[in-house]
Amino acid sequence: MKPGRLGKSAGVTLLTDFARGSYEVIGRLYRLTLEGAKVPVVEEPLPASAEDWEKTAERLAGAVVLHNTIGPLFHPLPNSFNIALPHHEWSRYPKGWVDTLNRFDEVWTTSDFVADVMRNSGVKAPILFMPPALDADAVSPKMEWEAHAPFSFYSCGEAHFRKGFHLLMAGFMEAFPQVGAARLVIKTSPSCKWTSPREDIEIAANWMERDDMLAEYKKHDAYVSASLGEGLGLPLAEAALAGLPVTANFWGGHESLLAEGGFFKMESGVIDQFFCSDPSYFAPGQKCALSTPQMISAALRRVYESTPEERRTMAKIARDRVLSRYAMEVCAERLLNRFVF
Repeated sequence: MKPGRLGKSAGVTLLTDFARGSYEVIGRLYRLTLEGAKVPVVEEPLPASAEDWEKTAERLAGAVVLHNTIGPLFHPLPNSFNIALPHHEWSRYPKGWVDTLNRFDEVWTTSDFVADVMRNSGVKAPILFMPPALDADAVSPKMEWEAHAPFSFYSCGEAHFRKGFHLLMAGFMEAFPQVGAARLVIKTSPSCKWTSPREDIEIAANWMERDDMLAEYKKHDAYVSASLGEGLGLPLAEAALAGLPVTANFWGGHESLLAEGGFFKMESGVIDQFFCSDPSYFAPGQKCALSTPQMISAALRRVYESTPEERRTMAKIARDRVLSRYAMEVCAERLLNRFVF
């Protein structure tokens, strides 16, 4: 099928990789955004076997299909209009994955960073900035910015080196050498078996309903990310939407979410990123952003020493910035402009 405007009445099938929690969340947001745009959508699990793919290809012949999964699992259907939803954190995409994306009709990205990564890595399929609405799951924003005693920092993500939690803990202990002035809560998955290095650092490795997860942000004084790379940075966006002031580096997906004056900037340097969990995941020349424990410490102290008015002002700018690009009405309009009435 050739790229062009899509028939709205035909609807969309969204194939989501439910085996990965973050993809399940993004899939839900895309589904809610399509529904908000009045585009018929059916979300179903990514096929699990070659036989399932064959049956799905037959059933969805001629359909518009969104593929929401990780790079090595993308599999365009032979007679469908295939749209890939890649999410990538480093500055280069592996060649094998690029070759697969070039068999898709379109690529939709959630951030300018991911779009640039795709182009710079050799993706020739049409690339569109077409994110889901990040406020599709509504949460009322924080309204008080007086700090707790102790000051409460919050961070969340999978227990993976890319999230930089090891650096964050080291930076926190450098910023607050004595227990009592502040605390750090790291929300991660139940599979995490880490032991906290100090009593004022809590490793919250528990499962939470999404509504409870979104409500958790407002219980803290600031959100902090020491991640080495984010394709978007959904938790940071959720924190901003909840009215929580944030501190993070200004690299990768964060550049699409944050605005000058709307966050406590964490200094960082761009370095080569040589590590991967599987050889096929590696792309020569890929880079990431590194904030050292000293940089993290300085950022945490800056947040800790800020006034309630500074935190309120930054939180408002951050929330307005996210909504300006990722609110339901904005994202739904982009989708409607892509579809024919």
